[in-house]
Amino acid sequence: MIDTRIHWLALRRNWRMQTLASLILPIAVVWFFHDRDGGAYETVGMPLFVAGLLTLGLTVWRFRHYKASLLEVDAAVGEAPSEQAWSRLHHNQLLGLTNAKLPGWIGMLHYVCTLEIMPLVLLVLASQGAMMLYRPAPQRFR
Repeated sequence: MIDTRIHWLALRRNWRMQTLASLILPIAVVWFFHDRDGGAYETVGMPLFVAGLLTLGLTVWRFRHYKASLLEVDAAVGEAPSEQAWSRLHHNQLLGLTNAKLPGWIGMLHYVCTLEIMPLVLLVLASQGAMMLYRPAPQRFR
């Protein structure tokens, strides 16, 4: 029989590590580039911001697959879910978290090009909101 608590704890640990990494990287980029005089490519500011917002659509598309995997694991409440179902759930969570980090990454690229902090903050916040979709529910750990 498979211990499901181990899998839920691994999902939570992966979510925490990915969330922490997506918050630390923008801080490092701002710290590294904060003393520059101006952006080198200020004309790409608006297209990059819009592209960052459009990547949220990828997260919504990927969330369908994560939700289907989650329902597959939950459907086997009486019997133990197979290792293959857990593997799919872990895989879909990591792919979803990667897609959810895209707005923040594009925000960092925007900051490097224009040195504007506000679009970076907005895109990182949008990224963090999308990452909340992939957070395992706290009631799983009781």
